[in-house]
Amino acid sequence: MVASRARSASISGVLRRIDGRGYKAYRMLLGASERVGRLRLSVVRVQGDPFAPPSVVKATARLELPGWALRHPVAVADYIYRRLYRALQRHSARLGEGRSGFLGVPRPGPVMLRRSGVELDKSGLLVVRVWAGLPSRRRRVLGDAAEELLLERLPRAVEDAIRVDESSLRRHVDAWRLQEEVRSRLPGLGLVSFIGDGSILPRRCGGCDDPLPGAVPFESPPSLRVEVETSLGIVTGMGIRRGVTVIAGTAFHGKTTLLEAIQYGVYNHVPGDGRERVVTIREAVKVHAEDGRSIACVDVSTFVHSLPGGRDTRCFTTRDASGATSMAAAIQEAVEAGAKLILIDEDTSATNLLFYDERAAPLLRRKTVTTIAEQAASMASKGVSLVIVSSGSMPLIASADTVIVMEDYIPRDATDEARRLASRTSYAGYSLPADRVLVDVPRLAKPRLRGSWLVAKGLEEPLNLESNEQLVEEGQLRLLVALASRLESVKGMLMRDIVRRIDQDAGEGFQRLTGGEPGPGYAEVRGIDVVYMVNRIPGIRVHQAQKHVNE
Repeated sequence: MVASRARSASISGVLRRIDGRGYKAYRMLLGASERVGRLRLSVVRVQGDPFAPPSVVKATARLELPGWALRHPVAVADYIYRRLYRALQRHSARLGEGRSGFLGVPRPGPVMLRRSGVELDKSGLLVVRVWAGLPSRRRRVLGDAAEELLLERLPRAVEDAIRVDESSLRRHVDAWRLQEEVRSRLPGLGLVSFIGDGSILPRRCGGCDDPLPGAVPFESPPSLRVEVETSLGIVTGMGIRRGVTVIAGTAFHGKTTLLEAIQYGVYNHVPGDGRERVVTIREAVKVHAEDGRSIACVDVSTFVHSLPGGRDTRCFTTRDASGATSMAAAIQEAVEAGAKLILIDEDTSATNLLFYDERAAPLLRRKTVTTIAEQAASMASKGVSLVIVSSGSMPLIASADTVIVMEDYIPRDATDEARRLASRTSYAGYSLPADRVLVDVPRLAKPRLRGSWLVAKGLEEPLNLESNEQLVEEGQLRLLVALASRLESVKGMLMRDIVRRIDQDAGEGFQRLTGGEPGPGYAEVRGIDVVYMVNRIPGIRVHQAQKHVNE
């Protein structure tokens, strides 16, 4: 009866009725709505306690925007979201105990993402979702304060956010357009990534989003410079070609900085970030060693074989992987999910999987690993490109189609020099992984985010979601947690089909993706990121489908 009354009730009317009552009376707000100017406000989630996570209020409006803006609704929504974040900070005020009076959305990072806090379609329909702390004192409803919060402060913040400056909006949209157009042209140019001249790649500090003041602007070597034609003009920069690229150099000269720019180039960056002309194909996956992770029936035999006791590695399963087996599994899982570019940093890798010093062969006698260096050319011939950071491993350099040496943050094309110094000493064929069907997943009850860890009833141990180094915002972790409770819906599907399903649902909005009215705390992930998580959940059951033909 309470919910039924609330659906037809106004927010102000409910607040007048419950003023001074116990805090739980706020539940009568659920479903209540009210129009304030051009905004339609509705309460879609009500907190049970002033110290609990805040309530959720949704505002909808029809925006009158120029056609050039509506053609790129994700970019416009990202722009409005950033304005909303700042506006809510201004209009948020303490109005009692706990989180009373709080208004907010998660802080945005330097990349343009779909976020549940602001969604916009091509017709101009805007949906804004905001956390709101319902005011109380001594756990009693403060009706007047709540009315001020929901019907005055919140609408003003939303109006501030959508009152856009057209020139600033165009700059934001043009940055999005440029990156999207460059990305769409990469395959035709035979490239997997592009680093624009003049880009500022170093960050101000470890873990900082801001570009480093006074940093050396990126300048492509003439032999690797390409021109990309876009509707906004020609862009020049260094092209990373399909195949095997090794980024070499001594410590502290920018190797990892370049690789990080490439790995985050799967996203579009905001103007002023310094990396808004660094663009990578979306199907790029960073892999690294993960000692102790869970692996479920992954064919790692192309890398790992001849184990003691004759253990079969064509369906390798363990709850406690080593560095080499975890990294081999990560590569095969990524390729199975549709990755076309694998990114590797020697510093975070199992080096015995990267390369093998053949001078040690007489001493060791037995070889249990066929390295990436040996299989790199074969991987590239089967559509899997590699970008590997190495301080100077000759087996890796010998396997490369392109060698880039970083010196003082300036890249140098050292491919010809490398070929004179290093000749390929061994070659091995790479076997594509078998497709796997997700047969069953543990039932994860009440999944939640604790720091960067997924915890849930039914999960044997917490799962570190930040082992995926390409996630950039907490909202992405929150979305993965929400999707972890809905994995029943993808049982019986191939891993690569799960990727397609998630990507398709993500394009239709967060309500479709989460199966209900979302809060403001989610940011988009790729389907490949969801499968990355699924592969690491202890207790999943899979079986292999027919193996790929490896011509």
